[in-house]
Amino acid sequence: MAREAGVSVATASRALARYGYVKEETREKVLAAAKKLNYQYNVVAKNLRTSKTTTIGYLLPDITNPFYSRIVRGIQDVAFEEEYNVIICNNDNDILKTERFVKMLLRHRVEGIIYSTPYNQVLNDMCDTFKKQEIPVINCYGSTRLCASDVVTGDAEKGCYQAARHLLELGHRRIAILRVKESGVSNRRFEGCRKALEDFGVEIDPRFLVDAEDFSQESGYLQAKILFSSPQKPTALIAFSEQLAIGVLKAAREDGIKVPEDLSLVGVDDIIAELLEPPLTSVVIPTYEAGRAAASLLFSRIKEENSSPPREVVLEEKLVVRKSTRGRV
Repeated sequence: MAREAGVSVATASRALARYGYVKEETREKVLAAAKKLNYQYNVVAKNLRTSKTTTIGYLLPDITNPFYSRIVRGIQDVAFEEEYNVIICNNDNDILKTERFVKMLLRHRVEGIIYSTPYNQVLNDMCDTFKKQEIPVINCYGSTRLCASDVVTGDAEKGCYQAARHLLELGHRRIAILRVKESGVSNRRFEGCRKALEDFGVEIDPRFLVDAEDFSQESGYLQAKILFSSPQKPTALIAFSEQLAIGVLKAAREDGIKVPEDLSLVGVDDIIAELLEPPLTSVVIPTYEAGRAAASLLFSRIKEENSSPPREVVLEEKLVVRKSTRGRV
């Protein structure tokens, strides 16, 4: 390629890598020669010299859930700006899958990891390995029980306080809460609901406090079917994810329960809430912004060589009222 452009190998190298001084006319000759010879820059060779892989990993529990898809988009947009690649690992919160993915990320010498997964013993056990290899780890709406250099989360308590208060102001008192077992963010959302009920002098009815296995549609559907089979039915329900709320809607239609006439329904996430029938009153989580924030924190750590104190970014979550809620007659 240097011969084709009529320059030295050193000049061609500087022109391609864009370091050092090279006349613009010379640079254009080198680039034209590279195009003619179909030259592709060897990133692997560069990484061997610099000990950089320009690669990060993202661990998530369910890529089919739009909540995580929007986080992925935020992460990838920032990574693209930084000229980095993202390895996406959908682990289904499964121990064996997580172990395989973590080992693969370490083999690929990723420069950092972002996770949005619930607590996982494998990740917990790998914390020492990440620290020893100075791999920064960012928690983006994942378990707070796992190691993390920095955390991106939302004001979950405030968002669900608004949701419960909205239903209380509409006159509802038999309010069901569909949460998720052993989830830190679910616990914070529940605390917001509990405070709102307490402010209105309403006690939580244990019959209306429902624990789902996860945040999926299937879990929402199964728990709603059990709830609707009870003689004492709620007049309102707060589901701690949009997917859970969609499962509730399906169960309600099957059981002849009309939303919002018979049941006022509130979800959390607000990904496709406006497109549902009826449009779903929802706590908005800025998932795309969360992904961008997590990636920005990670690249800051990579550039700073992981030396700064832990940081936390708390994003605002707010209620948007639509047609799935109405006042008690």
